[in-house]
Amino acid sequence: MTITNTTIAGLAGSERKMDVRVSVIAQETNELVQSGLTATSAEVQALANGGPRKVTLDYLKPISGEAFNVTTDNINQEGDVGSIEGSTYNAMRLDLNYALATTDLTQIVTQYGKQGDLATALAGHRNAITKSLFFSTLVGARAALAANTAITHTVATDWDMAAIYDAIATGEEWSSLFNVMAVSHGRYAKLQAKNDGFVAPSDVNTRFAQYQGFTLLKTNKLTDDEVIVGRTGSVGYGEGTAQQAFEIERKANGANGGGGDILHSRFSRTIFPQGMSYEGGIPTSAAQVKTDLEAAASWEQVAPDAQFGFRFLTFTGV
Repeated sequence: MTITNTTIAGLAGSERKMDVRVSVIAQETNELVQSGLTATSAEVQALANGGPRKVTLDYLKPISGEAFNVTTDNINQEGDVGSIEGSTYNAMRLDLNYALATTDLTQIVTQYGKQGDLATALAGHRNAITKSLFFSTLVGARAALAANTAITHTVATDWDMAAIYDAIATGEEWSSLFNVMAVSHGRYAKLQAKNDGFVAPSDVNTRFAQYQGFTLLKTNKLTDDEVIVGRTGSVGYGEGTAQQAFEIERKANGANGGGGDILHSRFSRTIFPQGMSYEGGIPTSAAQVKTDLEAAASWEQVAPDAQFGFRFLTFTGV
């Protein structure tokens, strides 16, 4: 009789199946994606999938709604002819990885045990990183746009929805698409206590609370006096999968000879505010990522104010 050993591959398929599970869970629970802030394109997704880490992408400038001709009966009268103009912007991909060590990885990876929620934990870790990177890009963009009074607003009150709507109005025909509000955890609690339009997630059967029609995102990148309002599709976003997204490394002499495993997780993200060009360098450490993304010098506005999908407000009253 032939005896075949039980293996991780036999029970769970492979690390590839782990990648599929984590990717599906991450998509379903990604706050940026689920809020509607993100948008992608073939070019952005191609960058996320590989190649050079920083590339130049093309975009078309908007055509003025005031440019048109009126048809007449004079065959000799020639109409004005305009042009469609394009320009470029820079975007960057971050190739990220992390590793987790355990002395009982077979049980965890195969999901045959009480710790079978590893895929959920890994998906949550990826989404937490993605969200942190996103708000770092906004910190940098806000610093770069500090002098732009159409986008950055200082309001001498504690909280003023009228001021928020005034800021959104500078988005002109795109103003109706502003539907996400990022606030600190402290401001979130204050809005919850105001009872003037706060709707808990359980009341609307979603993962997000709402305030006066805005989806609320919480972040520790803002103070209680700051708010960022964003519109649908305002974030360029792409997810890339490494050739070996998950890999198990065996440490036979780990755990003082008891043996252990290290699960390596690898993934890529492209994320940037639409309308901003990334002018910074390519970081090589976690600390440098935050430093580069949050630096004003790393970002340059390339889209008109009305098309830029974020508004930054600071309330200075008490």
